[in-house]
Amino acid sequence: MPITVVKGVPDATDVIRRGDSNSERTGESGLINSKDLMRKYVILILILISILKLYGQEVKTLVEGKVSYITTQNIYVKFKLSGVVQAGDTIFIRKEEKLIPLLVAESVSSTSCVGKPLVLFELKIEDAVFARSKISEKKSTPIAESSVVAASSKQQDSSQPAGNKVRSKPERVSKVRGRLSESSYSSFSNATAFNQRYRLTFSLATDNIAGSKFSTDTYVMFTYKPNHWNEVKDNVFSSLKIYSLSVKYDLNPKTHFLLGRNINPRLASVGAIDGLQAETSAGNFTFGAVGGSNPDYTDYSFNPNLFEYGTYLSYDIKNNNGPMSNSFAFLQQTNHGKTDRRFAYFQHENSLMKNLNLFASAELDLFALENGVPVNKVSLTSLFLSLQYRFSRKLSLFASYDARKNIIYYETFKTYLDQLLVDVTRQGYQFRVNYIPAKFINTGISGGYRFQKNDPHPMLNANGYLNFPQVPLINASVSLSTNWMNTSYVDGLIYGIRVYRDLIPAKLSTGIFYRLADNHYLTASSSMIQHMAEFELSWQISRKISFSANYDGTYDQMSKYHSVYLNLIKRF
Repeated sequence: MPITVVKGVPDATDVIRRGDSNSERTGESGLINSKDLMRKYVILILILISILKLYGQEVKTLVEGKVSYITTQNIYVKFKLSGVVQAGDTIFIRKEEKLIPLLVAESVSSTSCVGKPLVLFELKIEDAVFARSKISEKKSTPIAESSVVAASSKQQDSSQPAGNKVRSKPERVSKVRGRLSESSYSSFSNATAFNQRYRLTFSLATDNIAGSKFSTDTYVMFTYKPNHWNEVKDNVFSSLKIYSLSVKYDLNPKTHFLLGRNINPRLASVGAIDGLQAETSAGNFTFGAVGGSNPDYTDYSFNPNLFEYGTYLSYDIKNNNGPMSNSFAFLQQTNHGKTDRRFAYFQHENSLMKNLNLFASAELDLFALENGVPVNKVSLTSLFLSLQYRFSRKLSLFASYDARKNIIYYETFKTYLDQLLVDVTRQGYQFRVNYIPAKFINTGISGGYRFQKNDPHPMLNANGYLNFPQVPLINASVSLSTNWMNTSYVDGLIYGIRVYRDLIPAKLSTGIFYRLADNHYLTASSSMIQHMAEFELSWQISRKISFSANYDGTYDQMSKYHSVYLNLIKRF
């Protein structure tokens, strides 16, 4: 079920990535000398080995969960392990090469949490999400697995003669989690031809293979159109996207190495890294270093010409008010051996006082070209600040400020530098108030203001919702919503109602969503009324197999648009 939510933090669509011209990669920069590249790798590895002799506490790792329920204003997430998420933690979703903040946990239980969405994209039940957890393997081991390990230890102890019992080392628990899904998306209308595409998705994570220190992570997607198969034959990476393919080695409980393609949660804004990553901890400090290359921007394939390297340091403590985390990272990115971008990243999370949480992040560019001459120049590229305060269990408030400039890759954007450099900072404010007046009612309002100096008119938006989680007579949840948006080209209102209920508890559920959009286009001095209907059906065929179907239709005076989405998931 697609969900449309208000932007709160920058996502992949808001950041200008690597250029529009492939010719710049093979033009004036020249090929990087292979000996120099090898020398950089060797030096980096030697530095890592010398540093990783440190010892300390557990390292934060990514723990996967699933979207379990969606309303117009809330997203519910469930994890297999208990104690993974604390109130105020950020939950991420993987979109292409990035980990994007999805929500901030407002209310948590032993294995689940709920929060308001922060970004704008389609989201469906059973979509994978990720949390950064510092729970050790022993604490996060499910009860059943812990019992097996304990029983095994007891049997070993009982087999030893009295007085000669040997203390055995804790066993590493081997776990395998995977998912294979096949989906079909069809769209058609009275104005366009029938269009269909298929998508196969495979994910597999193995922890401590056969009780060893090795673990793997794989996330691969293959998307194609039946009538465009020649494009796949010409370049398989036009359809095949490898978002994660890595192997990790745990040197000890505090230190690990990772080789392959992977997104580092402490460098999530950088995206995937092809190469070597290492991390260790000592006390409250965690230190890491990366070296490799950036995936090619044209088809996301491996591109050794985009060599990059960097380090990061974090400091995590827990006080009476809650946890505090500080992270600082430095990264150098190159294109054919020349500096493409050099920047520093800072992130801070802190419970300033009881029920008050602060989050801040900033990127500082440290390199520029002035009249073709490289210079060291500090420039604030992005700044994001947010405050969340819970007055009580019924009332909470969220506010944020966001400022971003165009990210410039000087070697990649040669042709577009003049245009990019004159663009000014985009700024925006967001606020949200949530209130639960009674057990079966919750409501909230949110709003945003975004502007840029060269915009003829700033963007304003406001949203309101009223949700009834359980309506007695129909045994369904009902949500009412309204959205107002005013920009330089449109002034519109959208009204919506959504009904969702279980036909067979934990087996079969359905939902109906209707929206009425009244848009007035300022540039054309015209108006348009649109009716949008959505129907979804979710079927839990077995414990590990599920199926969902979704229909979405948009109707106006001139056109009728239809789309059908089918998805079959097998978990193992």
